[in-house]
Amino acid sequence: MKPNSASRNKRSFAIQGLFVLLSVLLVLVTGCSAGDKAGTSQTAAGTRSDGATGEKQVVVAVASDPGLDQLDAGTYKGSIQVHPMIYDSLVEYGEKGEILPSLAESWTISPDGKEYTFKLRKNVKFSDGTEFNAEAVKFSFERWYKDPANSSINVAKAMQEITAVDAHTVKMTFSQAFYPFLTELTYARPVRILSPSAVEPAGDVKGKFVKPIGTGAWKVDSYTKDQQAVLVRNSNYWGKAPLLNKIVLKVVNDPQSRLLALQNGSVDISGGQMGKISSESLQVAQTSDSLTVQSAPGSNSHFVVFNGSNPFLQDVNVRKAINLAVNKKSIVDKLMGGSGKEAQGLFPATVPYVTAENIRWYGYEPEQAKQLLKEAGFADTNGDGIVEKNGKPLELNFVLQQTEFPEWKAIAEFVQAQLKEIGITVNLKVLEANAYYDALWKSKQYDMLIYRTYADSQNPHFFLLSLFHRTANAPAVAWSDPPLEALIDEAMGAMDAKARQDTYDALFGRMFEQAMVLPVYYPDDIFVVNKRVQGFKLGQTAYLPVVWNELDVK
Repeated sequence: MKPNSASRNKRSFAIQGLFVLLSVLLVLVTGCSAGDKAGTSQTAAGTRSDGATGEKQVVVAVASDPGLDQLDAGTYKGSIQVHPMIYDSLVEYGEKGEILPSLAESWTISPDGKEYTFKLRKNVKFSDGTEFNAEAVKFSFERWYKDPANSSINVAKAMQEITAVDAHTVKMTFSQAFYPFLTELTYARPVRILSPSAVEPAGDVKGKFVKPIGTGAWKVDSYTKDQQAVLVRNSNYWGKAPLLNKIVLKVVNDPQSRLLALQNGSVDISGGQMGKISSESLQVAQTSDSLTVQSAPGSNSHFVVFNGSNPFLQDVNVRKAINLAVNKKSIVDKLMGGSGKEAQGLFPATVPYVTAENIRWYGYEPEQAKQLLKEAGFADTNGDGIVEKNGKPLELNFVLQQTEFPEWKAIAEFVQAQLKEIGITVNLKVLEANAYYDALWKSKQYDMLIYRTYADSQNPHFFLLSLFHRTANAPAVAWSDPPLEALIDEAMGAMDAKARQDTYDALFGRMFEQAMVLPVYYPDDIFVVNKRVQGFKLGQTAYLPVVWNELDVK
């Protein structure tokens, strides 16, 4: 049937309309292209860079809100990774705990270890242009060091006075000698230097925090809660200027969403504690043409705590047997996809005072483990595969959580299976995060509990004091052993480097001889990075995870 005239007219108008639409699209595309050449261009990360000014930026995925409206240098609020980007410290943390100059060019320590005198850099300004000097350091410290809330660090607890000797000299006087004072001064917070102009009234140590103003390489440009924070280069920075103009911290809560954002280019960098990448996502990233996986040995470890109040675990042969029964290499190879390293001692070799000689631990020797249990009086009396002593089966409750460390479930199941092979029954108890921490720190409702050491500048001194040393009110959290506590005390007060190393050698030796823990594995620090990012380098600490100032984009 032939089409009627009305149909022909409709078709004609439709064709004409199509040509008009195509013409408009062509103009728009041509116009956009011309605009790109003249001014802005779309980058691989879905962000814009100004071709006229050469502005360059990267987008970093973060798992939670950076809290820049609360980023007071003298508090524990806001992102721990953003503090060091905005605020400098007097000294910085280097490889294996080496103390490096920062706002302090040099320092001297009195023979009794109680006075520290710092010579400050000259011609340094805060990001708002105000002068950095000794009075600014004194103001910044006096805001927090007398606050009981900060007494967990010895710089706060032991400091008696801070004095501005002259415009560029500061003296700190302490009540005791404590070798990690300098190490604590490298922390991300609360020790970094805030401008007196950052509070109202300005210069008042009790003034209200208004905005983050530091001497660091970056300053705040904009912030939208739970969405993103934008940091821009500080034009007053005293050091080598960053290569980027801008770093965007984009909140991406879900790990799978972080992978998708990396894949579609809306995010350039994700990883570390800022935006952890799952092992499954790493496998995908490793096969991507647009992404690279950057990793380096970390400074923390995952290990199992023993409850010393359990009569079975009070026997050192039982603790040794548990250590000998677990194949730590298989944990890395089979459960962690080859990422990280099998644990030897409590701390990895990246931690100060850990050496090839004192990192020794128990290998995988299940037959030797069975023999030790036999020597301890345990035997399988009824043929069910579980050893008993005095009619009681060797049964242990193993507590863990998955909220922060989902990989712990697989590790715990592996340990459970390995201990069954030597006749020990292990019952797994997965708790939500708050109940888990209550079990460790308060109720002690566990026989074994998987935990992790702290990282970077808090190791080994702060972690040992926190978990393996009694307080005025309570015994040690992880394992109570007076000889070990005496060695910890001796190490903390040793101002001579050799004497300190000798004490740490003895301390780690004591932990090994008594099999006080079950080391599991040493995780790597891992980031996934878009290939357009140049100069990526991992930092020395979890709170300085990336050398931001050397990043560039192509």
